Amino acid sequence: MYLYIRWMAVHYDILIAGGGPAGTTAALHLQGSGLRVLLLDKAVFPRDKVCGDALSGNVCFELEKLGLSYASNFEQYPGVLPTQGIRFVSPQGNALDIRLTKTRKGLSAPGYIASRIDFDFFLWQQVKHAGHVEMLENTTVLKAEFLPEKVNVYTTRGVFSTSVVIAADGAHSIFAKHLGYKLDKKHYSAGLRQYYEGVTGFTEDSLIELHFIQDILPGYFWIFPMTGGRANVGIGMLSETISKRKINLKESLQRIIQTHPTISPRFKNARALELPKGFGLPLGSKRLLVSSHRLLLTGDAASLIDPFTGEGIGYAMTSGRLAAETIQSLNNFSEDSLKIYNNLLWSKIGTELSTSYQLQKLLRFPRLFNRVVNKANRHAALHEYIRQMIEEPERKKAWYNPLFYLRFIF
Repeated sequence: MYLYIRWMAVHYDILIAGGGPAGTTAALHLQGSGLRVLLLDKAVFPRDKVCGDALSGNVCFELEKLGLSYASNFEQYPGVLPTQGIRFVSPQGNALDIRLTKTRKGLSAPGYIASRIDFDFFLWQQVKHAGHVEMLENTTVLKAEFLPEKVNVYTTRGVFSTSVVIAADGAHSIFAKHLGYKLDKKHYSAGLRQYYEGVTGFTEDSLIELHFIQDILPGYFWIFPMTGGRANVGIGMLSETISKRKINLKESLQRIIQTHPTISPRFKNARALELPKGFGLPLGSKRLLVSSHRLLLTGDAASLIDPFTGEGIGYAMTSGRLAAETIQSLNNFSEDSLKIYNNLLWSKIGTELSTSYQLQKLLRFPRLFNRVVNKANRHAALHEYIRQMIEEPERKKAWYNPLFYLRFIF
């Protein structure tokens, strides 16, 4: 009763629901704003989050935006492995290695791999050490009441009053449901992750591997190296495809590990460290409204996962930063005012996500994928062009321009 009465009396300028990358990034960008901010999460940190654990160039960009000290602290954090790029393996079984070159201030590699139990805890600790944001763990949001002058957020720790909510509460967000979000199998993927030790065959520069195997297209199988001789192994597929083909993901994962001609030998002396764990991926393959009266959606709550690669951490951090910047620029949080965030977010990442959606569709044509990989391995100009398209978002449009295929492929 004491806690309930105490928290009932407190009003916050901003309540951030969710302490993952989107929520903590928003909190860090609100430092020094003079606003009273509450960051809450249903878990107690450190906590696991089922994920592929690859941290893309987008993540590196957002770490740089946080500041040199955060980037440097991250690179020195235990469990962080630098990676120099991506290995794409075509349905035909040919590998295309793309080594990236762009690094950010305070960082020495273009990308990294770190378990979410480590990465999310790192960001949570940065907020805690900064000391400008009130933080609550073990606090689950039950419902929210949006009133003209404020929002009442009901939780397992009482009721909190706030002027605006930054929703970073994940794929099953209560706040996304408030905006009418429903699961759409055409724009949703299911994934499985399983940690292993003793997997062999990784490159010296720790390339992450995406294997586009014929019978699981338009999904893929991944193997990502990690520190301590571990590997993140998994499979992801469109929910619509899983339903239509009646696919059992666990069986597909084990079949690849045990029988695939080039993958299974790498697991000969490997040992699983856990049972396969499932997770949902709300894809950014259609533009949804991510703002409303006194509400901004970020990260998985806003369905900001790359439809082609399944990467969502970088977009989560971008949305958290833009949400924080938007709030600080406004005097009121009406639906019309907060549309600024909706337009800003899609102007920043909309083209990338649309391009990735087109790439996902191309996976329905494995012969074309095979041809791209084979020709890129033979022609340095095409190989370099693909690297640039991966590393520079403004070039990604070329993937769904027919002239690209006429010029380089045929």
